[in-house]
Amino acid sequence: MRVKTFVLVYILFRLGTSNSLAQNRLSDSLLYSSTVNQVIDYFNRTIADQSEIYSGPGYELYPSANKGSFYFKDKNYTALSLIRYNGTWYKNVPVLYDTYHDVMVSALRDSLFVLNSGKLSDVYLLNHHFIYLNAENRNNVTPGFYDLLYDGKSQVLVKRIKIIDDHIVTAQTAEIVYEDKSEVYLKKGNRYYLVDSKRSFRQVFTDKKKEINQYLKDNKIDYKDDKEGAAVKLAGYYDLISK
Repeated sequence: MRVKTFVLVYILFRLGTSNSLAQNRLSDSLLYSSTVNQVIDYFNRTIADQSEIYSGPGYELYPSANKGSFYFKDKNYTALSLIRYNGTWYKNVPVLYDTYHDVMVSALRDSLFVLNSGKLSDVYLLNHHFIYLNAENRNNVTPGFYDLLYDGKSQVLVKRIKIIDDHIVTAQTAEIVYEDKSEVYLKKGNRYYLVDSKRSFRQVFTDKKKEINQYLKDNKIDYKDDKEGAAVKLAGYYDLISK
């Protein structure tokens, strides 16, 4: 993989061979490649004096399941990210998103640690922009990280959710699968609405219901097959015709 300055670089960590769900320490279960060491060394050199981001508790990786993982896009390794922590922007910070526990994780030397969610307002990770909604600005949704897909007069956000589903294979064995149960939210005014169907979307934008219906028909938008993409298109169209 070619590494270019200011280009998102994937830092590959290889998991240990444990088949259980027991947590493994980073130093015991991961082997660093030369690229990994170079990127982490660069990170340490450039912002090592910014000690405030290192205040979170330690973190231990979870092994892969039969299908999926705890992590965003099933990427169980960190990627260089742009973050805003306590009001300050930091470039090239290695970040891993544990969607199951809803925490952002970073690396320092041979350890992983959890970034303080209360101070982490923005994370640009794997071409996605995550924002943290706290008790003050969350209104009627659960506090946590949300994937901001569209940011106009209205907003489209996704709460990345994964659940564990055990499938019995034989009397002695079971398959462990992490299923994606992400939820799409629409922000209109100061309120967030869960939009899991065309009907629920139309209920939010009831003042343009006729136009929304026509837009869905003309553009052959299938909300069921692609909720996230459909929500972004519909929100953008609503904002356009509402000016």
